Amino acid sequence: MKFSIATKIFLAFTATIVVFGTVLVFGVWRTQKTLERVQAVNQTIVPLSLSLSDIQTDLRSFSLILNERDPLVLRRTIQVTRLAPSVPDRFERRIRQSVELSASPLLAPAVDIEFSNRVQDLESAIKTFSQDSKSLTQLVLDDRREDDDRIVEAQTKLRDHVRRIDSELTALRAELRRATDKNIKEANQFERSSLYILAVSTGVALFVALVLLFAVSMTMRRLTHLTAAAKRIGAGDYSPLQAANKAPSDEIGTLFREFDQMARSIAERDQQLREQHARFVKTERLATIGRMTSLITHELRNPLSSINLNAEMVYDSMSHESSDPEVMEHLNTIIHEVDRLKDITEQYLVYARLPAPKFEAFSLRELVENLVDFHTWEWQDLGAEVQVEGEDPQIFADPGQIRQALLNIIKNAVEAGDSDQTILVRIEDGDDHVTLSIEDHSGGLPDVDLEKIFEPFYTTKQSGTGLGLAMTQQIIDEHGGKLRVEATENGTRFIIELKKENS
Repeated sequence: MKFSIATKIFLAFTATIVVFGTVLVFGVWRTQKTLERVQAVNQTIVPLSLSLSDIQTDLRSFSLILNERDPLVLRRTIQVTRLAPSVPDRFERRIRQSVELSASPLLAPAVDIEFSNRVQDLESAIKTFSQDSKSLTQLVLDDRREDDDRIVEAQTKLRDHVRRIDSELTALRAELRRATDKNIKEANQFERSSLYILAVSTGVALFVALVLLFAVSMTMRRLTHLTAAAKRIGAGDYSPLQAANKAPSDEIGTLFREFDQMARSIAERDQQLREQHARFVKTERLATIGRMTSLITHELRNPLSSINLNAEMVYDSMSHESSDPEVMEHLNTIIHEVDRLKDITEQYLVYARLPAPKFEAFSLRELVENLVDFHTWEWQDLGAEVQVEGEDPQIFADPGQIRQALLNIIKNAVEAGDSDQTILVRIEDGDDHVTLSIEDHSGGLPDVDLEKIFEPFYTTKQSGTGLGLAMTQQIIDEHGGKLRVEATENGTRFIIELKKENS
């Protein structure tokens, strides 16, 4: 989502208010937490501790009865003090109160997780103790001598109950004291940490406010950079804006990107115009060369044919022993040179009238191998061996023109190289195109020759026409492919890239 600058400024100030409000709410929350800890002590720990203390006090008072050995004194004590009948009920009432307090959610964070279970177990023990104490009281008040042994046995049993219950009460009260100390200590630490966090939060809020203020001022400062960029573009400098990619998605950032896109579009159009102009010049040049070549070829073919025919007739008429050998040699030279000139004019005519390619599917490796096999003896006589390696892809092209293009390159490599050289033709199959590389060991070409090697009539050979590689370039261009040449350590490598399918 994109926001306007006005919206961003509004959001910045709103964010500042929210940050300070958050700090305030956080402070209130921390204070509330401190109060909850104090309430946990006042509402649960202290009442529970007092309740357990009362139970322990009554229990120890009741233990006096259990230590009395004389049945008569025991009965009198129970009748006078009424301690035995009332204590069990107080035990049960106070232990129920203690169980309720131990189950309070306020107490849970302050004590061990088993504390409530221990209080409930204590309730069960006290209920058992209450039942046994009531039974003892009834035996004593019945005043039957035959019950004396049962009274002693009941006293012994109750004393064991008292020891266990008193020990558990002491442990629970100690646990509550530790919980009280822990809660008070944590409350103090919580209060101190709250003050520290509030101070830090306030500082962070102030820092955020300053950052937002700085961001707003930087947003407005970008206008000066945009003004400078507009002046530069107005002066004719259409280079891309460096800050365009980093500009945010606001009005100024959009303006930066639009300026950058405008500069790129103008630069691209200028580049396209230059390329179109270069192609137009090249096309016009080739068209002019083609027309001139066609005209010259047409004007030369008939005279050359007549010269060749007359020379052959003279040669045939003088083919006997009395003929002058020197004259016969000159006639043979004339015939040979006329044939060479006819071949050159044919090349000119083919270059000037190169037909549109007729696309069909065929095996590229099979075409290359057939070409090499057909010219093997001719090239071996010149001291060259042509090797073919690589894959066997199917392509969609004009096999005749592709064969002619390869023949021109290989023939050029054979004629340019030394004897006993190996020319390697490598075929590589790609996803949507194939690559042919023809590498020779001719010693290489200067950089100047590499730049001009595909220009018409440019040749480094004394008897060359300069049309073979130019024709190859034209064929590859008509097929939508690429042709380039590069120097290697010991020679030259021509690389042809052809599409598998015509598109």
